[in-house]
Amino acid sequence: MELIERYLQEVGRYLPADKRADILTELRSSLDDTLEARAGEGVKEDEVIQILKELGAPRKVAASYYPAGQYLIGPELYPFFQFIFTIVLAASIGGQLIAAAVGYFTSSDPVSIVGQLGQIVDSLLPTVGSVVLIFAALQRFNVHPDFDKQEFDPRKLPPLQKDQPVSRGEKIFSIVIGIVFLAFFSQIAMNGGFSTQNGITVLTNPIIDQYFPWIALSMLANILLDVVLLWRGRWEIPTRIAKIGTNLFTIVVVFILLQGHTAWLSLMGVHGFTFIPEQFSQNIQGLQLLVMASFRIALFVVLIITGIETLSTVYQLFRAGRNHGISNLTGMALINK
Repeated sequence: MELIERYLQEVGRYLPADKRADILTELRSSLDDTLEARAGEGVKEDEVIQILKELGAPRKVAASYYPAGQYLIGPELYPFFQFIFTIVLAASIGGQLIAAAVGYFTSSDPVSIVGQLGQIVDSLLPTVGSVVLIFAALQRFNVHPDFDKQEFDPRKLPPLQKDQPVSRGEKIFSIVIGIVFLAFFSQIAMNGGFSTQNGITVLTNPIIDQYFPWIALSMLANILLDVVLLWRGRWEIPTRIAKIGTNLFTIVVVFILLQGHTAWLSLMGVHGFTFIPEQFSQNIQGLQLLVMASFRIALFVVLIITGIETLSTVYQLFRAGRNHGISNLTGMALINK
């Protein structure tokens, strides 16, 4: 019955990954025995609801499988810890990325990707550690927020988590845009830009020429992944992992391009976002400066959007992974029946 599957799914959220399958199998067997003893084969939804109410809220049931004092942050406190931890982590990473971006655009010196990542990790350790220590102290002194003031109602359990469907229109649009931009960058790399009727070449970009193979590889990987998602019709754990990988590769390529554009503009006298309007005059050199500055702004926007998308995909992968074991148990139970 779906209500039981939803209940087991919610209990599984608060169980450790290494013990989740065994505990849920045991709990499922116990529920089946209870239902058979009370109602036989003609099980009604009201009887299932009553049995689940007697068993208790999922968080409390999960807590009963933990030996007292054997965990740092218990299941009753963990949802609140997860909520606060996510906010603190997102705020810390966002603040560090903004600070790094400001430093990057206000300095003409080369920026090391590894160095920036190291600084972010170093700043996260004390912040995250403080949150963990605070909740560990709350756990130690048995301070638990009262989440269950209202009576547990099984009918209000979250729906079963399934693979998220893919928007076909969105993926088709993404594939078309990817192909258009790949052709655009190919034109710049192979022909040096676009020629006007007067024979003047515009939109030249020496940095695109230099790193075009990496740009093409990144764009082709994203297009290929979109094609696979369009074919599969849904997000799955492997495709989410592939999306994170392609996004991280894209972030590295975009960061290198940003450095290249910043170094080129610095040599031409344009430092950071401060410039003299006369530099962007109507002559060929002024137009070239304008093109390069525009490319740099566009790359910065792409970097921010890709970073946010990557964090969102990591979160979705985390949620999908927590429910993967429960989905496998559900499938096994249906096969056995």
